[in-house]
Amino acid sequence: MTNPSIHVTPEHPRIDEAIYITIVGCQPNQELTLRALLKDDANEQFTSWATFRASESGEISLAQNAPESGSYQSIDQAGIIWSMTHHTKANGHYFTKTTAEPLKVTLRLEANHQTINETAVAISFYTDRVIKREMRSNGAVGTLYQPIDQTATQNVMLLAGSDGGRLEHAATMLAAKGYNVLDLAYFNQDGVPNNLENIPLEYFQGAIQVFKEMTENEEKISVIGYSRGAELALLLASTYDQFNAVIAGAPGAYVTSGLKNSIYAPIQSWTLADKAIPYLKFTYRPSVMFSFFRQWMVKKPASFLGIWESSLKAPAKNEAARIKVENIKAPVLLLTGGDDQVWPAAHFAKLMKNKLPQLEWKHYEQAGHFLSFPYALPNMPANLNEHVGGRMTMQFGGTAEANALAAADSLPHIFNFLESSSVKEGVNQ
Repeated sequence: MTNPSIHVTPEHPRIDEAIYITIVGCQPNQELTLRALLKDDANEQFTSWATFRASESGEISLAQNAPESGSYQSIDQAGIIWSMTHHTKANGHYFTKTTAEPLKVTLRLEANHQTINETAVAISFYTDRVIKREMRSNGAVGTLYQPIDQTATQNVMLLAGSDGGRLEHAATMLAAKGYNVLDLAYFNQDGVPNNLENIPLEYFQGAIQVFKEMTENEEKISVIGYSRGAELALLLASTYDQFNAVIAGAPGAYVTSGLKNSIYAPIQSWTLADKAIPYLKFTYRPSVMFSFFRQWMVKKPASFLGIWESSLKAPAKNEAARIKVENIKAPVLLLTGGDDQVWPAAHFAKLMKNKLPQLEWKHYEQAGHFLSFPYALPNMPANLNEHVGGRMTMQFGGTAEANALAAADSLPHIFNFLESSSVKEGVNQ
């Protein structure tokens, strides 16, 4: 009699490929539990589990069978991966991914609480198809990723969010699809300011020129920004006619205040011609702050939506801080979640759609803040909350399933938008 065993196809999967997990050699109707274990780039342990009942033929397919119990409930071949949560923190934690090192997932099969089979799978980011070069020129700091055959004809710049972090994994994956990709640093990295404060827009204009020189491509570039990076992408495109496509994930419609030590502070984020760009001032109602601190005291995830609701009550007062998207000449794609708890991205998208009717808007009603490239990718754990110090947990919104489905669905839309914008730009020139 053979023991049940785990089979993974393909044997060496890529991050955006469908991964099929089957369990064979089971007894008919045998109950088995599959566990997955994975460490993120901060060496934090994430886990998931699902208990299945084998078919009469002694097989279990995650693409065809729903678990009877576990960290996810639906039929989903990737459910065992996106449903991973931090193994000790009650409210989960942020899955950190900044490098292109493979996701090393351990799959463990249990019967009667005993491990009977185990296998490992490394989910890669196409590093074998990409070369990278550091950018350190005229004050610009970043990393350039290119297809190994160097046949790319379109330049794409990535702008990180409020973490200011590196996006090596996302940049590598995108470069493997045939793009020159610049992961540009602008704060919180070596060689650039520690805080998001008084960052000149001219810095980005200069970096774009260096990008063009390094790739020997003087055509307009595409820009993809997320959260605060989306705010920046829209602001740049409304200021400079340098872009052939703008993709903004979980975007803001206003210039918001700067960050000190990753915390909002009453300081300006951006400058232009040595003058501060006006930013939206927060309004802190006592009831909102009471609710916020109550969540903090009981160790529950806290939402920032109440602060935004208070601060957006006077549109005329905030007009100076509104990003003038109507000035953008390039095609624009917005990606939003209806349960975004960081800021009201869907409300912002509606406002921008009214100002720029031709923009494209992809909305996922059940998803939260982290729903698309470059922060949410297929075959990665979904992010719902983050412990930010002490008793405080920040709520991002959505469900693991909704965020994962949005990440998988939005990725081909992003690729198609980049491709179609490039074709349109070529026709227009």
